[in-house]
Amino acid sequence: MYYVGICDDERAACAQIAEMVYEYDNRNKVGIEVLIWYTGEALYQDMRKNKSVDLLFLDIELVSTDGIQIGRQIRHELEDQDVSIAYISSKSSYALELFKIHPIDFLIKPINAQDVYDTIDEALRLYNRNNTVFEYRANGYSCKIPYRDIHYFYSENKKINMVTAESVTQFTGKIKDLAGVLPGNFIQIHQSFIINMNHMSECSYELVRMSGGAQLNISQPYRKQVRKQIMDYAWGQDS
Repeated sequence: MYYVGICDDERAACAQIAEMVYEYDNRNKVGIEVLIWYTGEALYQDMRKNKSVDLLFLDIELVSTDGIQIGRQIRHELEDQDVSIAYISSKSSYALELFKIHPIDFLIKPINAQDVYDTIDEALRLYNRNNTVFEYRANGYSCKIPYRDIHYFYSENKKINMVTAESVTQFTGKIKDLAGVLPGNFIQIHQSFIINMNHMSECSYELVRMSGGAQLNISQPYRKQVRKQIMDYAWGQDS
């Protein structure tokens, strides 16, 4: 089951988007369940209780807690980098405020059905990519881990260390070889470091902060390219 959430304090807007989502599912047979919230607070409380949401259509101009604040809470307090957030708004002036939330799309009201379909297409593409697995050998065993669980890699003494929320796993390899086989949401920021941008909570020109608190330096030769890759990724242009 693929879960699509809608959060808007206008009930008519929620009903309209839900109808478009169900029409998409009727055509494509994905297996979608729609979840609706009319306040950001209700959405946040349900997500705190581990309510599963894969794609979220989130209105920016909510009456109480606005959609930007809810987005920050989802990304930084809940540390949920997996849910794809598509903002909806009657305005188009939020670009800089949305950067750190990594929205998948930005839809202007009145909502067009084709825009909703295109957003679902992109969200499903990312969902399928992030649920593929990384295969490696460690301690004589063949192992697999979903890409979405990997925060970053770093090399040390001819070994690669793979960092997740729960552990650090070491295996033999070279960062330069690894960089060529990872999905596009992984970028090299240093001769010895590759990060998963889905787990990046903050970024400056010289360093990134990862979910979990690790601060990693972006080395001088990589800064220009990293900045471009992060900007492309933040606005859904990276493949």
